[in-house]
Amino acid sequence: MNTKPFIPTRDLVIFPGIITPLFVGREESVSSLEKAMLDDNKIILCMQKDFLKEEPELPGDVHKVGVIVNILQTVKMPNNTIKVLVEAQERVILEDAFKEDGHYMAEYTIVQSSDIEEATGEALYRKVLDSFEKYAKLNSKIMPDLIANLRGISDVEKALDMIASNLQIGSDEKQNILETFDTEERGYKLMEVISKETEIASIEKRIDNKVKDKINQAQKSYYLKEKISAMKEELEGEPEDDDIAELKGKIKKTKMPKYAKEKVEKEIKRLSKMPAFSAEATVARTYIETVVDLPWNKSSKDILDVNKASQLLDEDHYGLKEVKERILEYLSVKKLNPNMKGSIICLAGPPGVGKTSLARSVADAMGRKFVRVSLGGVRDESEIRGHRRTYIGSMPGRIIKAMKDAGTKNPLILLDEIDKMSSDFKGDPSSAMLEVLDPEQNNHFEDHYLDMPFDLSNAFFIATANDLRTIPGPLRDRMEIINLTSYTEYEKLHIAKRYLIPQAKEENGLAKISLEVSDNAILKLIDEYTREAGVRTLKREIYRLFRRVAREVLEKDKKKVGINVNNLGKYMGKVKFRPEKLREKAPKLGVVNGLAWTAVGGVSLEVQGVSTPGKGKLSLTGTLGNVMKESAAVALTYVKATTAERGIEDEKVFENKDIHLHFPEGATPKDGPSAGITITTAIISILSGKEVRQDIAMTGEITIRGEVLPVGGIKEKVIGAHRVGIREVILPADNEADAADIPKEVSKDMKIHFAKSYEDVEKLVFAG
Repeated sequence: MNTKPFIPTRDLVIFPGIITPLFVGREESVSSLEKAMLDDNKIILCMQKDFLKEEPELPGDVHKVGVIVNILQTVKMPNNTIKVLVEAQERVILEDAFKEDGHYMAEYTIVQSSDIEEATGEALYRKVLDSFEKYAKLNSKIMPDLIANLRGISDVEKALDMIASNLQIGSDEKQNILETFDTEERGYKLMEVISKETEIASIEKRIDNKVKDKINQAQKSYYLKEKISAMKEELEGEPEDDDIAELKGKIKKTKMPKYAKEKVEKEIKRLSKMPAFSAEATVARTYIETVVDLPWNKSSKDILDVNKASQLLDEDHYGLKEVKERILEYLSVKKLNPNMKGSIICLAGPPGVGKTSLARSVADAMGRKFVRVSLGGVRDESEIRGHRRTYIGSMPGRIIKAMKDAGTKNPLILLDEIDKMSSDFKGDPSSAMLEVLDPEQNNHFEDHYLDMPFDLSNAFFIATANDLRTIPGPLRDRMEIINLTSYTEYEKLHIAKRYLIPQAKEENGLAKISLEVSDNAILKLIDEYTREAGVRTLKREIYRLFRRVAREVLEKDKKKVGINVNNLGKYMGKVKFRPEKLREKAPKLGVVNGLAWTAVGGVSLEVQGVSTPGKGKLSLTGTLGNVMKESAAVALTYVKATTAERGIEDEKVFENKDIHLHFPEGATPKDGPSAGITITTAIISILSGKEVRQDIAMTGEITIRGEVLPVGGIKEKVIGAHRVGIREVILPADNEADAADIPKEVSKDMKIHFAKSYEDVEKLVFAG
């Protein structure tokens, strides 16, 4: 039995192989330390069961398992305690402990650890070390170099004791590990303890992070609020933001109404309290800039010299007498009454007759700003009235945007393609236009974006349309309609010589070349390469001609080029339309030339009819509307009622024959109340066998009693007949006054007949 001096430790467990400091203060413990140092510097250490007990009773108040340590160094501290550096050597079992001559003595037995297989020990050590590494990552108190030291230890038992010593666990748990003598069992116990501690450490870290984030957020929020508050205090009395100052300066300069000024100033106050780069501040700033930039009180000075305006209009456009007269009338009234409100005109006519360019010329003649608003395809009411500012990306409507772009409150606004607007679930823009185009309402036009009235009454609105039928009645009623009709060949000739050819020469680089185009060549270009109401296609063909001339000039180094009827085909290629002099004039059975008025001007509309065995059925083909179908039914009834008078000998012809009427170009929709006498003539021709003259065309509606009713578009229809080579037409007697509108160049070549009843028509249309 071995006996050594003994010290009971408080809340301290030391494992073999570990060097650690120990503070000794109790009188008996100091005496035991001194005795050990006098002997061989070795002493027994065992932990008290209750670390608060000042005078432990031996051996019952101390654990039975401890360590024998080697005293390396002692230092006397100022508070009369001694700091001792000890190195634990081996586990011991305390057999007995007692007090002797004022110091503690202990009888002990050294514990021999059980052997473990090398492979098992290695595997167990690796597992314990891996677990300890994970634990060390979560515990900041464990030094990083400890893992490296552990990897260098080959003794499994020593390594396990070192790991146990560095675990942040309670003394009782460490004592339990110290009392486990079997190395393998001690390894498993360590793994169990490390796993539990790793999980606890992970949870603690997660909790710490959450608490830290909340504290950081709260601190950040508090810091920013305090900083903003301090900045505001510092900024009091300082100059305001440059942008806001600039906006306030603009508001002072802009002579806007009181209600608008108050609203904008209110928005300025809101803007000054917003963060500069916030989305809401951007929206507010854009709104203020839009309102400030509107021409609330800016006007351009009208040119009220009627003679000068007339000269400008004549320079830019040939013909169009009615439109020019209306503009000059407006200027005359404006000069006499400066307070006259704006006017609303609708230029209606086929494509290519110059509606848009005429509106621009009118603006130049009046000295007003010109703004074009394209309405083709607009189907959203917000495009006219603007979007409310509650929407993201809201903006003013096209009318207010046009006023802003013009920069004056009295511009000329062109509402282009007003007949192409449509409606859907987003609203009806045509209804929104009612307020814009009403002089009694538009002085208080309210755009949803502005959210305040704006005066449009000083603007001069000119709308353009191809087909008035697609414009709703109430909207059509707001406008003064001026019809632009088809151009005659002679008008096209003058337009080409005066405007199109000089422009084409300039744009195709031929201004310095001597280039002459004969009148007959231009007329051939008009007749054989174009077939239109306006001059748009003619312009393209002239440009095509001059491009080929330009190529020839470069290739052959020519300085002079002359184009006439004979060499026109060399540049333009084969003709696109049959020359009128080759048009078939021989009478035909069941073929009648009618006249129609379409969106592209007047055209010749052929009606073809045949009879087949049947039971009196009438068939119609050619994509016809309801009005034309009713005209055909009326015509057939009229013919049936006057069979004997029409030269139809077979009284039962309607019982054993079917009639089929076809209107060529079947893909083109056709409708309108003007084909009555044409259909009647075709039916009589096929039933009576009488051939119809092909050098005459007709238009007019028929009643069930044979009366010929007036129709519209007389001027366009006669021009259309003239264009295709027809020189004789039949018109309703009630349209005689409309014949005065036919251009002289056309009327001098035309023979016009007026019919009151179908008997007047019948005398003219049948051959022989």
